Amino acid sequence: MKAAVIRNAPRRICIEDVPCPQAGEGEVLVHVKACGLCGSDVHGFLDENSKGRVEGLIMGHEPAGVVAACGEGAERFRPGDRVVIDPQFSCGTCYACRHAWYNICEEGGIIGSALRGFHNGAMAEYVAVKERHLHRLPDAMSFEEGALMEPVSNAIHAVNRAGIKLGDRVAVMGAGTIGLCMIQAAKAAGAGAIAAIDVSDYHLEMARELGADYTVNSRSCDPIQAVKELFGGIGADVTIEAVGLGETYRQATLMTRKRGTFVFFGAAKETAELHLYPILHRELNVVGCTGFDVELDTGLSLVSTGKIRVKPLITHTFSILDTARAIQTAVERPGEVLKAVLVNDIGQ
Repeated sequence: MKAAVIRNAPRRICIEDVPCPQAGEGEVLVHVKACGLCGSDVHGFLDENSKGRVEGLIMGHEPAGVVAACGEGAERFRPGDRVVIDPQFSCGTCYACRHAWYNICEEGGIIGSALRGFHNGAMAEYVAVKERHLHRLPDAMSFEEGALMEPVSNAIHAVNRAGIKLGDRVAVMGAGTIGLCMIQAAKAAGAGAIAAIDVSDYHLEMARELGADYTVNSRSCDPIQAVKELFGGIGADVTIEAVGLGETYRQATLMTRKRGTFVFFGAAKETAELHLYPILHRELNVVGCTGFDVELDTGLSLVSTGKIRVKPLITHTFSILDTARAIQTAVERPGEVLKAVLVNDIGQ
């Protein structure tokens, strides 16, 4: 099969013929139809010292496709079924898994990454995963929409972790793909008012279209003061940080009201400088957040019913054979690319 493979010296994406994976016991082979290009793939590929995106790896953890074959013991799906893949693998037996916290499994990881072992992903014609990773894609949803279910599920998980209540005033730092999904998820959870903060007017325009009540361009004003003024001089009840820089984390702590909730989600780097006094002296509730556990079916329902819209987020599509160009476009035109989706048109 054809696959987009990371090669070094120099760092590049090569389209190669590689062995097609087989569906082992309890596994299903999926013919990939669409796979989202995640920012973590772009950043990991550009970092030649990345521990997650390494030589020989096939990236891709946002896939949707069609079941091609079922291994022994895989009985819930049949060839031809349309599916979305939960890319997170887990052991099923550790303390976290016994509480259905699969995203923070002691032995867990994600396909398309080498952080927890080497697990090839879905920037290829086929990918094999455990059957429990599959969710049925509704007939009314396209494969491209299915490729957005991973970021949608992340967004719903962040909103659930935040404990957003009816009427809450919510600030979302970062109006990229996941931030825009968070805005919609917060609205669906009953948020009374939502402020989106970003540096791109294009992203902020999209945020308003998808449900943000207010938009703040932090290049042209002090976002801390702006959010406080929008929310009665007090600040946000809940702030979700979806950028991952020290400065945006600092801003997020200071725009959150006293005893408000501050959700850590963004992670552009492994470390970021934080100022402790605003957290300590204002008694903020700090919530860590990564991935999702049981939210994918909720995401499918919300997208199917139009409560979360993902079609407007898909600004670019590329063939899997053009993965290198997709990454280059995302790097060179960040103000224009919200979500690029790779489609499998090989042999068509």
